[in-house]
Amino acid sequence: MSFRGRLTETVPGSVAVVSDSYLARNFVGALRIMLRDRTTALYFGILVGVIFMGVVGPIVAPYGIEETQYGANGQILQAAGPSVAHPLGTTFAGYDVLSRLLVGARPTVITGLLGGAMILTIGTAVGVTAGYVGGRTETLLMRFTDFVYGVPLIPFGIVLITFLGVGFLSSIVVIGLILWRGGARVIRAQTLQVKQYPFVRVAKATGASTPRIIVKHILPNVAPMAIFFLSLGVGYAIVLQASLTFLGVADPFTPSWGVMIRNAFRSGYMSEAWWWSIPPGVLIGLTVLSTFMFGRGYEDLLNEDGESGETEAVAA
Repeated sequence: MSFRGRLTETVPGSVAVVSDSYLARNFVGALRIMLRDRTTALYFGILVGVIFMGVVGPIVAPYGIEETQYGANGQILQAAGPSVAHPLGTTFAGYDVLSRLLVGARPTVITGLLGGAMILTIGTAVGVTAGYVGGRTETLLMRFTDFVYGVPLIPFGIVLITFLGVGFLSSIVVIGLILWRGGARVIRAQTLQVKQYPFVRVAKATGASTPRIIVKHILPNVAPMAIFFLSLGVGYAIVLQASLTFLGVADPFTPSWGVMIRNAFRSGYMSEAWWWSIPPGVLIGLTVLSTFMFGRGYEDLLNEDGESGETEAVAA
């Protein structure tokens, strides 16, 4: 199961070589075992539910997100409480909260997936390159990472959005350009360990190119930590995008959950119309918590399996 424990081919000296389907098999196997744990399965179910809501939410929404709702007397339902017709009540403008919640799931999911993918890609590329290549390349990349660490998150995001323009995609780009720094350092440290493994040294001695060694040997062994930082990136991306939206520097016309909280706050009805702000806040919290805990469960599983694999190897 572990990335170092299951090897498919050997060369003289008991040096192992990773197969092409190595990473995929281990990920699927780890996922199956991990879902046997009830807590992890619960978090996974929440994530699946949020993604499903993002896919079908706009289709099943009972009302349009800008469709004004009226009462029996013909007056606008301004900040009306939950009812049979409107289970989560209405906003100050008379919009149905449930409909906006369902439609807002899609941009929230897109933010998490795209932001997390950017964080994973940049962080892994910088960390693996710095750790394996070393020398001046490592010094340059890590000094740049230190510089990014010194940049204040929200203020720098506001400055970047000023140049890129206020928009939904620009806010995701800003998130990816800032939050990769933590993963780069940790993955670099793991790469420095992996490059000392015997099978990496043998591959290098036999003339394997740097890209081949990175793809065949380095990436599969740093994948557990990379996947953990992917889950962190998804959560951080959602939180940061909601923060930027709340501050008014992200697209206010994209009906995400962060926009709902911002609109509730600016209306002055945030405390009175709790049904307007609490549901999106709870969903953001659950989504972020689920991504963090699911990633942590995956990392813990592979670490425990790796330790057991090493113990079995010593006993043999």
